[in-house]
Amino acid sequence: MFLCQFNRGLVRQVIVSTISQLSVFVAGAAYCWFEPLTLRLREDPNFMMSTEGVSWLIALIELGCVISPIIAGYLSDRYGRKPVLLSVGPMCVVGWVMAVLWKNIWVLAVMRVLQGMAVGVGFTLAPIYTAEVADPKLRGVLSGTFQTAFYTGALYVFCTGPYLNYDNFIYTSLPVPIVFTIIFSFCPETPYYFLMDGKEEKAKEVLKYFRDSIDVDEEIAKMKAAVEEETSGSSSWRTLFFDKGERKAFIIVNIVCLAKFMTGMPVIANYAVETFSMASSFLPPEEMSIVLMSILAGIAVLAAFLSDWFGRKPLLLVSCFGCFIAHLFTGLYYYLHERTSYEDQPWMLYLGIVLYCFFSDIGLGPLLQTLLGEMFGANTRGLAGGITEGLGAVWCFVALKLYSPVNEALGVYFNFWFYSVVAFVSGVILWIMLYETAGKMIGEKEDKPNKGAS
Repeated sequence: MFLCQFNRGLVRQVIVSTISQLSVFVAGAAYCWFEPLTLRLREDPNFMMSTEGVSWLIALIELGCVISPIIAGYLSDRYGRKPVLLSVGPMCVVGWVMAVLWKNIWVLAVMRVLQGMAVGVGFTLAPIYTAEVADPKLRGVLSGTFQTAFYTGALYVFCTGPYLNYDNFIYTSLPVPIVFTIIFSFCPETPYYFLMDGKEEKAKEVLKYFRDSIDVDEEIAKMKAAVEEETSGSSSWRTLFFDKGERKAFIIVNIVCLAKFMTGMPVIANYAVETFSMASSFLPPEEMSIVLMSILAGIAVLAAFLSDWFGRKPLLLVSCFGCFIAHLFTGLYYYLHERTSYEDQPWMLYLGIVLYCFFSDIGLGPLLQTLLGEMFGANTRGLAGGITEGLGAVWCFVALKLYSPVNEALGVYFNFWFYSVVAFVSGVILWIMLYETAGKMIGEKEDKPNKGAS
């Protein structure tokens, strides 16, 4: 009987978490849709894009990603996680409608910013929502589906974009955010938010639903004590930057954030066709991009289970140093290809890219969102997530905007060797600073420092 009850609660957690992660699928499609159409849009008389114009349109999505996360964090603390996360769907719907009704480069620019705002909201709140409804023992697995959802969304547009005309491509992308909006509207708010809002009975009802048990008093008591401790006294801004434990957590997640985005993942996702077109390949660049996203999505499925099996810290260290080696290898291929007369060895490129996909996907890719969901207290979680995702958008913008100019000035190899250095330095810092969070209550720190300690 207990097993059946436990399984029902488990199934509910998995289903609701998966539905919330549809926001990330929607965000992945919005983030990457421009890449498979880039070459054709350059020749379309409605757009007439230059290389510089393309690089700006690719990078502009990060402007929206900078704007929305802090706002989303604030609004989610005030009005709830669910309604703010739900806004991802309508924002993307408006963007897709704009793209199909008004075909010019300025409308696309506005659309990219709007979709960037949706991406920022999804990236900030989906991991928080998942962490706050999940059992601590399941949190790593359920939070790990974030990366799978993002790559699956990207794979969706990579598979449809090269084979459909512009209008039909938009029509196939439009239903996805509509479906998310409808389904997620039936999901409950998180128990943590209800406790923050002083609605203990509603928090109990939601927790009973997710645990499939009427005996949740002990867990509610722990949650309530944590929320009261975390929300008492100082403001969320002061707590985040002046409390020793919160400040250390903030530094750690932002090292992970910088490593995730400045080791090249935004570039791999948005310049895949261009990158593969600069190398010898047995497949067309568009099909190589599909293979790449398929590998990323496939590894992400496996990686969702790894953080609870091995812990967050070991996986992040292996991820950083693995990316260091992979980018060294890829950079070597492009150096030989561009700077020497050495005969091309395409297997070097494929091996380097596959190694990067694997090592990035088991640590840096999924675990930033996992850490954002579990390292902070209740009154700093939204703020910390918003600031971190905003800074992540800045790193993405820098990586995306500099990629083409660095290619032209120094060569593709220089980009990959720079990513390699970032991965190595980040790994060393995390080796020193990072503490394990697997299996702990949300917001539980390494050493439980006194509030207000500096």
